[in-house]
Amino acid sequence: MLRLLIIDDEAAIRAGISAYFPWASLGIEVAATCQDGLEALAAMETTKFDLVLCDIRMPRMDGIAFAEKVRERGYPCDIVFISAYKDFAYAKKAIELGAREYIVKPAGYEELNEVFSKIVKERAATAHPDSPAQPASLAERTLRIFRQDLADICLSSIAVKLNMSPNYLSAKLHQETGRTFSELLLDARMKEAERLLADPANRVGAISALVGYANPKSFIRAFRLYFGCSPTAYRYAARQPSNNRHSSDE
Repeated sequence: MLRLLIIDDEAAIRAGISAYFPWASLGIEVAATCQDGLEALAAMETTKFDLVLCDIRMPRMDGIAFAEKVRERGYPCDIVFISAYKDFAYAKKAIELGAREYIVKPAGYEELNEVFSKIVKERAATAHPDSPAQPASLAERTLRIFRQDLADICLSSIAVKLNMSPNYLSAKLHQETGRTFSELLLDARMKEAERLLADPANRVGAISALVGYANPKSFIRAFRLYFGCSPTAYRYAARQPSNNRHSSDE
């Protein structure tokens, strides 16, 4: 994931851009937010940032002065300026300092998505010129989270981890996979249950809790609908020699 630093003297703008734009869908994480250039420079002394979204007009140190310091110190980050002022002089100075883009406030979803998608793709192509790396799909990242903790997971908790709204996450997953969030979660739970059943030491009640079912009866019912038999019957059949299991077909 590329690490993004957001700099703006207005707390509401910092919070809004951080929380409501689906950065994770682009392979970006909001690593820090700062209220002005001085605070941001202090953060950059101890933390590596790949991308910076920076306001122009701020107290103590504005965006232009901050960018000048960044270039002087050789920090290898891509800077995108954002400002409420449609001032050509600012845009011209930003370009002279190597800014990737100049966005006018209020920044809309489409503009942020277009600008940062382009930067992510260009960085990937530069890092891997023979086979450009693509950010992991949203479905892939969701499945990774499934594997980390099936016992206590839901749409809202995953949305928080991916820095997006539950409705947006649900819609994007359906767009990518053609399946609902519930279907993907059920599939992950049943595959993990199947794996756990292979070990005779794992009791069905314990497996039920491990894959996210507080009530074993609910787990058994879901398992039967998914596999066509109970967990106990499935385990028994899986342990039988193949010639015994298929003897009726001979």
